[in-house]
Amino acid sequence: MTAARSSGPETAGPDPDLGRVFADFERDGHDDPGAAWETFTSTWNWAAPLPTAVPGDESAPGPLARPVQGGFALSGQWRLPSRRWPRRWLALRLTGVRGAGDKAAGDGPDLFVVPARVLSPPSRRDHGRGGAEPSGPACRLDDVHVPAGLATRSSGRALGAEAAAFHWTAVTAMALGTARRLAGALAPLAPAAAAELTAVLHDERTSLAAALHGASRTDRGGPPDAEEAWAARIGRAARVVHPVVAAAYEHALPAVARDARHPLACLIEGGSPILQHIRFAVDLRRPATEILMRKAEHGDDRRVSG
Repeated sequence: MTAARSSGPETAGPDPDLGRVFADFERDGHDDPGAAWETFTSTWNWAAPLPTAVPGDESAPGPLARPVQGGFALSGQWRLPSRRWPRRWLALRLTGVRGAGDKAAGDGPDLFVVPARVLSPPSRRDHGRGGAEPSGPACRLDDVHVPAGLATRSSGRALGAEAAAFHWTAVTAMALGTARRLAGALAPLAPAAAAELTAVLHDERTSLAAALHGASRTDRGGPPDAEEAWAARIGRAARVVHPVVAAAYEHALPAVARDARHPLACLIEGGSPILQHIRFAVDLRRPATEILMRKAEHGDDRRVSG
């Protein structure tokens, strides 16, 4: 898979050739969406820039992430960061800091990203006069749903704040590849709809590929457009993908009634984490204060919700 190739010894970090990143991840998303996401989260910890909470009560059983339809039900107690976090999102770990041979979290995800609003931020008294405490107050969650696309692994290579372009490009490419695969599987059931959706996807892929053309290892790895313009492209790509998924659901449901393992239904299930993640990919890397300021500049001073 692409993520494994990108993490080879020849690179010190994410591949700065975004044109190649886009082509490779788009192909992986088309070939096998489920495996593409699994490899991506195994190789890259995209939640690394987020403030992280660790289990808060060592004497009690640790937090649990119970698999449910479309994601996980998260329960347990966490110790929040002591300082006020500058982002709308927090990463919750299933285990404490890993030691050598620590396999407590198994092979599955051990980092689960949730909106900061579901947790209580540290109060001023937790900072203390002598500087920040190593950890803030504890908070407990009971069966809070976390989409599969907001779960990753702490063992992956950290995608720092400077890797936003790589992160956005990879996830967008996987989402478009997944949508292209869905459109192809939809063709026998709804030829006209599939042909129309395939044409729209082709135009979007061509447009993004052209925007990325020329990015090379000699570049700094940033997108060819300004960050705001690139973020807008990601949002547009997500909007292009959603009608494909809606059409696939519409035509898969009758087929599922006859055969629960219909290929189209399996593709929707396998690609769900990617399609969930692309909705939040841009927001995950933006400080909450930055989002509020941009809304205020456009005459929108409403509070941002998770």
